[in-house]
Amino acid sequence: MNPGYAGRTELPDNLKSLFRPVAMMVPGFVIIAKIILMSEGFEKSEELSVKVCKMYDLMRRQLSKQDHYDFGMRAVKSVLSTAGRIKRQKQDQDEFTIMIKAIRDMNLPKFVAEDVILFDHLFIDLFPGIEEPFYENDDLLLAIEDSMTERKLQINANLAVKIVQLYESKITRHGNMLVGKTLAGKTTLSNVLYDACNILAAQMNIEDKFPHVKKEIINPKSITINELFGYFDNTIPPQWHDGILSTVLKRMCQDTRKVNKWLILDGPVDTLWIESMNSVLDDNKVLTLNNGDRIALTDRVRLLFEVENLAMASLATVSRAGMVFVDIDDLGWKPLVDVWIDQKEDNDLKELLVELIAKYLNKVLQVKKLQCKELVPTSEVASVRNLCKLFDSQIQNFPRVPEEDNDAWRILVEKLFVYCLIWSVGATVEERSRKDIDYILRDIESIFPHQNTIYEYFLNPERRDWGAWEERIPAVYRPQEKNLEFHIISVPTVDTARYKYLVQSLLKLGSQVLLVGYTGVGKTALIEGVLLSLDISIGSFTLNFSAGTTSEGTQTLIESNFEKKSKNKYSPKNAKKKAI
Repeated sequence: MNPGYAGRTELPDNLKSLFRPVAMMVPGFVIIAKIILMSEGFEKSEELSVKVCKMYDLMRRQLSKQDHYDFGMRAVKSVLSTAGRIKRQKQDQDEFTIMIKAIRDMNLPKFVAEDVILFDHLFIDLFPGIEEPFYENDDLLLAIEDSMTERKLQINANLAVKIVQLYESKITRHGNMLVGKTLAGKTTLSNVLYDACNILAAQMNIEDKFPHVKKEIINPKSITINELFGYFDNTIPPQWHDGILSTVLKRMCQDTRKVNKWLILDGPVDTLWIESMNSVLDDNKVLTLNNGDRIALTDRVRLLFEVENLAMASLATVSRAGMVFVDIDDLGWKPLVDVWIDQKEDNDLKELLVELIAKYLNKVLQVKKLQCKELVPTSEVASVRNLCKLFDSQIQNFPRVPEEDNDAWRILVEKLFVYCLIWSVGATVEERSRKDIDYILRDIESIFPHQNTIYEYFLNPERRDWGAWEERIPAVYRPQEKNLEFHIISVPTVDTARYKYLVQSLLKLGSQVLLVGYTGVGKTALIEGVLLSLDISIGSFTLNFSAGTTSEGTQTLIESNFEKKSKNKYSPKNAKKKAI
């Protein structure tokens, strides 16, 4: 219980009346800042302390309200400590310049795009005529480029800036959070920085500046709180069972090698588990377990959280961690498409795909964003990725014939691209919104038959032209087996035919599939039909999820369908592949 605190219940009135309230004084920020600056060796501590506190006061009032923003005493103290570290490194530099560098480094990474402009204007008002210092980071930037090239990624300037910001944030704080929507590039960011640090460690051999890095990844929401931190069981006397997070953290802290250790917690933040990490994230750097064990973090251990938002986190958590905000609009879907096109071997196909993407994709995405409704909202990046996957699976059915005319081939690829666009970008919208997608695609190019909507047609591999989905349904349907029970008989319809065809196409490419729809529309029947049509070498089993499903039960059920080949490798029982 903690009144007015995220994830805590209010005290009941009959209990509240028994407590005597104590009012806490608001700390004098300016005096505290002045004392810290003096202890860090600043000569202009009086003037700087006023400016820093004023800056934070203005940011708190004027910038937008975001869950991951905090401009309290902890944030001020972190900036002053950073300024002290920079002063010790650059003793001949002007103190105002050092303070500007510290404030920008600590705040810019967490700002959303619209706040950056306002932040720059505040700076110009408070520190007129002082230029922001530029420090070289060439070694790190070159290593980042090498890592991106090795991973076959587009070298993106925005991503490189965020990676440098994360690196600098890691130097300042031992706990950092990457905040941003799914597919904004959070995991790529940490992976590229991990590679870059190891590349520099191998090249330079300077252990103090760029040591080697080891990492462990945990999804804290995939297991219970007890499995995460450890628990006492119900036996007499109670036996202690170690948790996964506490075991990994203990192993990292006991490792005496001169290697940086990163513990990456990739999963949603909620009050159940993040509040237990507060003592680890603040200056104590200690995790206290229920059995009385205290795990103290060493200087070489760093925590990194990858979260979508901090709506469930309290201010106490937000103020303790360094924030790096990754905006999904900074990256967008263009790098994804560029990499996908680069991987194509046919130069004619590359050029044609560039034209088709410019012609169709942006317009359809805009209509979907502004006019359409989705049952489960999907991001633009996810929709475009699905388009690429579906196109790769479908183009195998339409090989280029040597005697085929070039114009005919271009028209065929355009039809195929539009067909894949309908069933990727346009597949997630509700029934009513399908008319909007139909309208915009017919408006761009009239390559469809005039009857019905575009959703009623598919590209026939034999005719290499449009065909109605109705063609794939037998005119007279009789069950293959006699005397079947009524509820087992599945009569094919236009819907089952098209969805079955699409799911099979995606499974051939080894892609995961999510079917979304209201109860009773036939999702389970469709999947069962698809599983029956799979190759005999592919086995399958079903997991039913409910509110009572546990991580342990899920793991046991999955493992029971696989056999262990080595320490961390499993293979499907009695099959080459397994569909879950």
